[in-house]
Amino acid sequence: MNQEVKTMIDRATDESLRGATQPKEVIVSMLELDPESEEVAYLRKCASRIAHFASGNKCGIAGAIGVDMCSCDMNCKFCSFGTEWGLVTDEITYTKEEVIEMARAYVEAGITTLTLRSTEFYDLKVLTEWLADIREQVPGDYLINLNVGELTPAMAEAAYQAGATSAYHVCRMREGIDTPFDPKLREQTIRAIAGSPLRWGTCVEPIGIEHTNEEIADKVLYNMSLNPFGMGVMFRVNVPGTPFEGVEPVSKPRMLQILATVRIAVGSRIHSMGCHPAIPEALYSGANGCTVERGANPRDAEFNEDEWRGFTVEDAVARIREAGFEPGLADPDPRFRADGKNWWKVGNPEDYVMPDPLASAGAGCCCGKRS
Repeated sequence: MNQEVKTMIDRATDESLRGATQPKEVIVSMLELDPESEEVAYLRKCASRIAHFASGNKCGIAGAIGVDMCSCDMNCKFCSFGTEWGLVTDEITYTKEEVIEMARAYVEAGITTLTLRSTEFYDLKVLTEWLADIREQVPGDYLINLNVGELTPAMAEAAYQAGATSAYHVCRMREGIDTPFDPKLREQTIRAIAGSPLRWGTCVEPIGIEHTNEEIADKVLYNMSLNPFGMGVMFRVNVPGTPFEGVEPVSKPRMLQILATVRIAVGSRIHSMGCHPAIPEALYSGANGCTVERGANPRDAEFNEDEWRGFTVEDAVARIREAGFEPGLADPDPRFRADGKNWWKVGNPEDYVMPDPLASAGAGCCCGKRS
């Protein structure tokens, strides 16, 4: 092993264990290594050490439900829902009752977080009105995470009061190039979440083979500058029929190198680090979280009644324990009450005004979801 590289990794690991974030030049240096080298194998071991330390050996399992499948005029090049690609031929939307039944099955199987994911134009007020019923009918100390469109501070506050713990939002790789979104609007929503009681979760995504080490490093540092509660890496699925059809995906060794680099780079004050799509090796390379998905999925042209790619909660639990973690929350919601009394309420403010990404993109919406 190159001793100079080992010294760099050791120094970064020690600083990460003390909570420090790495500068761009160190992140790029780790990303420049050969993914199949001895040095990267060592990098992955160090990242795994940080994951166990930062999480207290806890590994989260998110159960995601894609509540609606609808063609979207935003036409992000990597998303199967883009109207221009013509992959969505039948609009499908789950009812509240169906979501509650799936949430119950997820919780009984052992998830730690329920993620409700919608298309860009689905009315968040609808989901917010469901939250109290989900909490009431599906008891447990699981978190509820929202992965939805743009929102305002008032909407974030309402979602928190109704029972959500967190919201996921991303300024994506090459936002404004591979997507029509204005990065400023993305940041506006991120700041609305981060400035509310909700926890903001984010990711470096969607990563493709064309993204440079500098771009990845810049996105890591951008995310950290906005103080996320949790982070992860997500690799692009090149869906047939989208503009990325036929493009070579990121290799598994490269995926694991990027994951390990990001885990070391962000420091141990980030307790949760995910990797998607889920691969077993991720739990030995810096990840301590994984996601199971059902329903609509922007990485698939099909509506998944069962788990996406056959990866179940039971599979996740087995992988987690094999990797030396225990399924659980590194950071439980402090609002869970020992006496079992409800703390949530329906959040439905009259001043809901969802920011419209089409206004800056100059497109029109066919979804008709917002009220």
